[in-house]
This record gives sequence, C-alpha cells and structure tokens, in this order.
Amino acid sequence: MKIYQITDTHLAEASNELDANLIRLLDIVNQDKDEKVLLLTGDLANAAVPAAYQRIRTYLEACEFITHCYALAGNHDDLTIMKVCFKGSKIKILQSATVLGIPFHFLDTSEKPLGSSLELGAGRVTSKEIAALKKAIRKTPRLIVSHHPILDVSEKWFKQIGIENQAEVVRCFKNKCNIISGHAHHYFDIEEGNIRQLVGISSSYGFEHQSDMPQRNNSIGMTVYHAGWLNGDIDVRLLEKHFLIGQ
Repeated sequence: MKIYQITDTHLAEASNELDANLIRLLDIVNQDKDEKVLLLTGDLANAAVPAAYQRIRTYLEACEFITHCYALAGNHDDLTIMKVCFKGSKIKILQSATVLGIPFHFLDTSEKPLGSSLELGAGRVTSKEIAALKKAIRKTPRLIVSHHPILDVSEKWFKQIGIENQAEVVRCFKNKCNIISGHAHHYFDIEEGNIRQLVGISSSYGFEHQSDMPQRNNSIGMTVYHAGWLNGDIDVRLLEKHFLIGQ
C-alpha cells in the first residue's frame, strides 16, 4: 500500500503561496489512480482559523482519486474546529482505522504541556490517549501516526518543542512499531529500542536541524512510503521524498 504524507501546511486565514503548494501536492496524489492513503499529519492551519480548514476540505473534495484521507491535529491546530470543518467530508479524524489491510492508530499529541519547561510548539499526550495507545498495540501491530515525533530526532532547540511526557509515551512500546510523524519540517528515519520513527518533510518550509536556533530553509514537499506486512509485522519503507523546491 502506498502512503502519501502531507504535513505542516500552516495555511493562513487567507489563501497564499502555501495554498498553492498544497494544491500542487494534492494534484500529484490525485494523479495516482491506484488505491492509496493520504495522511495529513498536523499543523494544517497556522492559527487554527476555520477558513484554513474549509479551504483544505475544498481542495480535497475536488480530488476524485483521493478516497482514503486521515488527519490529526498539531500544536498550531484546534482539534474541535477541525472536526467541525471536516465533518461529512472525505477527511476523517479517527483514533484508529484499518485501511487496505493495514491497521492504523492515530495518536493525538496536540494537547498543551502542563508544565513550563518546554516552549511554545510543544505537545502532550493525555492519560486517556496513552491508555488507548496501550490497548491498541497490546496484541496487534499497528502503524502509529502522530504530529510530534515520539523519539528525539535532533538536539538543541527542537527538543524544547517536543512531547512533554515523551518518556511515558515511549514506554508504551513493548513490541516493534513504526511511527509516521510531522512537526520537524525535515525527513528523518531513526530507530531506538522498539521504535522506528519516520518524519516527513513539510509543504510550507523546512528547518535546519544542525543550527543552534530555529532557521528555515526552502526544502518543501511531501513524503511517500510503502507499507505492507512482513513476517507478521508492518513494514514501512521510503518510496520518495517529493520536493517542490529546495532538494
């Protein structure tokens, strides 16, 4: 099964060049007439305004050959507004789903931290979400999708906008698991313990993760994977990093 990941679109209240980026990427996905899944992995709007989500809905509804689309919220989003704007559309917001034979679990990391040690942009996984995650992966392998990466993908400033209760979330994974996330605006494929963490590139702007402070670059586009079953586990491999500019 082919998975297209579009993440961190950061659409503004009014349409601008970031809308154009999203439309170009959706057109590429729509040209693939085979069965596939589209994941929208958070920070869809920059300030959680309904107008941004409504435009995303309009763009997706025009794509005849995108039939399996799942979205989750990022730290810039408002999950309640997203659910209202996407209700009745082809964009689904669920906790779990089995699509084309692959079971997914969508982990919400968009809650604001309870403490003050992290910066704006950090997230948290609620106790309810952690309980649901443990139950989902206890017996059946699932492909996990989240906005914030579960593992540290880079040091320095980016750790300050991670998951507040990261260690608690990591301890949930007693068996091997693949996780697809956004938030980092850069491609990563790292493994630690039972977790393999895949992070997709952003459609809005990239981040320089080697710098001591946040710096943007123009490496933008989407990430494409293949997912299937291998020896009783879900196997995910990179097919393509599709760059619009800034390869």
